[in-house]
Amino acid sequence: MHPFGTNLRLLCGYRPSIARVAQDLKINRSQLNRYLAGSSFPRNALMRKICDYFGVEPHEMLLPEVEFARLVKLRGLSSDTLTRTFRQHFDQIFARGDQRIFNLVGTFFEYYYSMSSRGQIVRALVSFSIEGDHVFYRRLERMGPFDRTCRRHYRYQGAALLTGDRVFLNDYEYSAGIEITQTVLYPDYAHRWTRLHGVKVGVSANRDHVPCAVRTYLERTLPRMPLAGALRRCGLFDPDSPEIPAYVLPMIDNARSGNHVFEAYADERG
Repeated sequence: MHPFGTNLRLLCGYRPSIARVAQDLKINRSQLNRYLAGSSFPRNALMRKICDYFGVEPHEMLLPEVEFARLVKLRGLSSDTLTRTFRQHFDQIFARGDQRIFNLVGTFFEYYYSMSSRGQIVRALVSFSIEGDHVFYRRLERMGPFDRTCRRHYRYQGAALLTGDRVFLNDYEYSAGIEITQTVLYPDYAHRWTRLHGVKVGVSANRDHVPCAVRTYLERTLPRMPLAGALRRCGLFDPDSPEIPAYVLPMIDNARSGNHVFEAYADERG
């Protein structure tokens, strides 16, 4: 059997049922059965969706069975008890959420000063979608000049919640799997959920891994803009770049907290 089918069966074994997996992924049960049997292989878009659902990468799904099983155990994906515990906390938090969060569905450019490439602005892409009764999102970063080939890509998966008239975003970087970021946003009701601003907390991607906080600004992309075209516009920019709208600069200025970001460096006595 192809490694993909074997590995997919392993992952499905940790879910309530194969029917539930098909329902969550919104694919036909017979189609899923063909993948499990190794007689068929999903196209790129569906492969990405399956991997996001289980919390793995496409290339990892092609690993030998023993190596993949070891990876699943290492990440805790095989722990049914852990899954139930997280789900209980997850449900308690999201039960208090405001249904207006569904207005967030769509794609946004996000602007903020880089935590590792100091003095430069990141333009990332954030895509919100509905899964079941909740809103989840993917954030994609290209940490290099937008008009050149870039090898530093970061991909985050997270969940969005609206409570107390504030949007809370929590995500993790699932390539390396070593970073979690949190963002709190003001929804701009006057602009019908097209613009949001707030504060992002994370760590720098350089070797120092310094805890940082930066102001961030999200603006909805133009209608019908292709996802690939939007992603090509992402990258690192100088503040005076014509690619960065002038009205964005004051929305992400961190001058009150420091030159570019607020950092949790210990003082000389620490």
